[in-house]
Amino acid sequence: MFSLNTQHIIYHLSTHIIQRLLLPGLFLTIILITATGQEVQDTIRQSSPVTSDTTISLNDSLVVDTLVGSATAKKTDLEAEVKYSSDDSMSISISGQKIFLYNNAVVNYQDIGLKADYVEFNLLDHTVSANGVPDSSGALAGKPVFTQGSEEFDSDTMKYNFDTHKGIIKYIVTKQGDGFLHSERTKRLSDGEIHVAKGKYTTCEAPHPHFYIHLTKAIVIPDKKIVSGPAYMVLEDIPLPLALPFGFFPNTTTRSSGLIIPTYGEEQTRGFFLRDGGWYFVLGEHIDLTLLGTIYSRGSWGVKGSSVYRKRYKYSGRFNVDYMKNRVIDNPEFVPSTDFKIEWSHQQDQKANPNRKFTASVNLSTSAYDKRQSNNVDEVLTNTKSSRISYYRQWGNQFNLTANLQESQNSKSHLINLNLPTMAFNMNRIYPFRGKDSDGKKWLDKVQISYAAKLDNRITAPDSTIFSKKTLRMMENGFSHSIPISMQGIKLFKFINITPTLAYNGVLYSNYTTRRGTPDSTIFTNGSRNTDLDTINKITYAQSLSTALSIGASPKIYGMYMSKNPNSHVIAVRHVMTPSASVSFMPDMSAIMPDYYRKVAYPHSITKPYTTEEYSIYEHNIYGTPTVNGRSGSVSLSLNNTLEMKVRAKTDSTIEEKKVSLLDNFNFNTSYNPFAQSFNLSPVNFTGSTKIFNKQMDVRFGATFDPYALDSAGRRVDRYLINENNQLFRTTTAYIDLGFNLKSPASRKSSEVESGRVPDPYMDETNPTLDLLNESTAYASGAYVDFDIPWSLNVDYGWRFSKQGFETLYTHTARVSGDISITPKWKIGVNSGYDFVSKKVTFTNISIHRDLHCWEMRFNVVPFGERRSYSFTINAKSSILRDVKYNKAKSWYDNL
Repeated sequence: MFSLNTQHIIYHLSTHIIQRLLLPGLFLTIILITATGQEVQDTIRQSSPVTSDTTISLNDSLVVDTLVGSATAKKTDLEAEVKYSSDDSMSISISGQKIFLYNNAVVNYQDIGLKADYVEFNLLDHTVSANGVPDSSGALAGKPVFTQGSEEFDSDTMKYNFDTHKGIIKYIVTKQGDGFLHSERTKRLSDGEIHVAKGKYTTCEAPHPHFYIHLTKAIVIPDKKIVSGPAYMVLEDIPLPLALPFGFFPNTTTRSSGLIIPTYGEEQTRGFFLRDGGWYFVLGEHIDLTLLGTIYSRGSWGVKGSSVYRKRYKYSGRFNVDYMKNRVIDNPEFVPSTDFKIEWSHQQDQKANPNRKFTASVNLSTSAYDKRQSNNVDEVLTNTKSSRISYYRQWGNQFNLTANLQESQNSKSHLINLNLPTMAFNMNRIYPFRGKDSDGKKWLDKVQISYAAKLDNRITAPDSTIFSKKTLRMMENGFSHSIPISMQGIKLFKFINITPTLAYNGVLYSNYTTRRGTPDSTIFTNGSRNTDLDTINKITYAQSLSTALSIGASPKIYGMYMSKNPNSHVIAVRHVMTPSASVSFMPDMSAIMPDYYRKVAYPHSITKPYTTEEYSIYEHNIYGTPTVNGRSGSVSLSLNNTLEMKVRAKTDSTIEEKKVSLLDNFNFNTSYNPFAQSFNLSPVNFTGSTKIFNKQMDVRFGATFDPYALDSAGRRVDRYLINENNQLFRTTTAYIDLGFNLKSPASRKSSEVESGRVPDPYMDETNPTLDLLNESTAYASGAYVDFDIPWSLNVDYGWRFSKQGFETLYTHTARVSGDISITPKWKIGVNSGYDFVSKKVTFTNISIHRDLHCWEMRFNVVPFGERRSYSFTINAKSSILRDVKYNKAKSWYDNL
């Protein structure tokens, strides 16, 4: 036995790292432990408690002479200190040349850590071992756990030889990305190669995986590749007749270009297909490219291209292009079609530049693309889509520039609206006469000046002719700028505001129009004549100097009803009315301003051969005429209402009183122009909204009322309706929208905690063009599954009325969507609707989802309609095993 003297025994620790094992990023480090002492005797074992972390300098390593019982030090090449600790003890066997660490031993070297209940180093054969210790029940506890950076793996035992550079590990489990690798016996060779026997690869995180690919043997070349021998699929411990004689897997820490295997199947209409096969290209550190192709045996084909790019702290985005040629060469009744879609999203990092921002959200496609190619419920039901590319630049706090490229399209009308480009430059208001020490109360201090300029190029045309030369020549464009000088509102009686304004306005156009009267000039519904127009292509500049005075008042009027019954549930009802009136007047400035108005003569009758009509040469231009012909002004009237109620609890008098909104808003507005030659009074607009059933249901309603009458042909004439049939107004439009969303308590709790939803596991986020749903439609509530929500229900109801002239149009629809989790693992979803006008059920989708832990099952069906189809899929959840699935589907194209 040997004993410790009054001096501390210094333990030395050296470390050797086993390079990556089994999968990319997996390393095994075995710790070499040595010890020195000034006074040593032969012993079998001597223990010394270790109660705190110990740091040992690795500038020295121990060489022990067992014959004389002494130790000398020799320099080593380790780069840093090794820190270790254990909860129990550390002991040394001099005769056996071994060092031991017991109970929760922890060893750290740089970013590498090793934890185990038992660590042993043998100085004679230069090996190190680590393993767990059986607990009272006989189960192995404290198994070796290795970490390096963010990587971690567990094993039963580890052993490594520093002379031969070979290591053996028994039963190792490691996580790499979305996958897990189990190996019963692993051997590392001196050249770095790793040999695996009886391995399992799976994406199931369970200790005993539900499925795996059994690797009889495999060789791992770290950071390069994995080559396996015979491999076969095992499901619930049952080997399946799905085997491969060998396998080759890239095993790199960086992206690499490679082949994308297509999916295959059959449709009755378009025939056999190979879909979404192609190549993935790595174009650099910040960008990639995916090219895919689809081909059908009966003539249809398509190509897709997608690119994802990202530069940290700068920008990120993705770009997708999809082109599809649909045809059936041996079916003359099939109408060929060509569809394309362009998607581009670009976001600038907020840290990139606070004064400059560039964003893009492009969603451009042919009108029938979503109907023919999309399998997403929301896309199929959407009739409108829009795109915008925007640039914003700011100079200090005073000036800013905005430039936009905008597009919107309607798949029903096949019309596209383009704004290419729209630009706006603005200067924030300044107070030129306000000094630094001014209190702002003098009238000169209230004078403010600003500047605004804008440029527009607009065109509206069918999607089939949008880029033709004839259509492009019809583009409306112009430049406008203004310099308004105004005074901050002068208040009278606390609710009347008086604002005088002086403004300079100018417009620049590339053309103007003139009229010529013809004998067959017809009268439009607004009273004007249809005359021949001549477009003069010439750049002209028009300007005006205008002055205006506006007076506005908006007092608040309160009405209150107090309940006289002290036991009543209703305490009080309050009605708040906010009437608003504003008057504006612009005097006639034609004496000092250019005249842009002309007169046209056309035949009228025998007694009055010709009639003249005044018009502006800029009336068809984008900003109209800058000057007003004569005086102008208007009187605007509005009335806003809110209705609230204060209530007390019906059963518990200790609960505080609360306010309940009966009507959030109930508003009317109109205007009157006393200087207009006709139709002085504008229609009355009415809007309202509220929430009922404990704010679960949104109610929105509104209408438009026209005070003018119609003639026998249904045309609007300048005669008040009350003079014709004693009615104040006729209703031209009306609508009611109801919508409510009901969820179980678990759903409400989940929505409060989570700010977003988990993306669809079928979608590959790194390559959005690889849609594994194929022919299936998206999940009823948006291709998401949340088993924390036992049930949810969404109902939308809409009724609309429109009457132009004597023609009446109705829209009356209802739509229901929802889901229910009949068990924690089963979810059923429905999305359907009904059109009360056509008396038909609209697009309907039913989906069933089963969570199988590491697998999932989906069944989607569209039971009727032109998109009648179904899809049944069982697949592994992980995206890296996207091809491990079974899919049976019927395409809606078979209905054509």
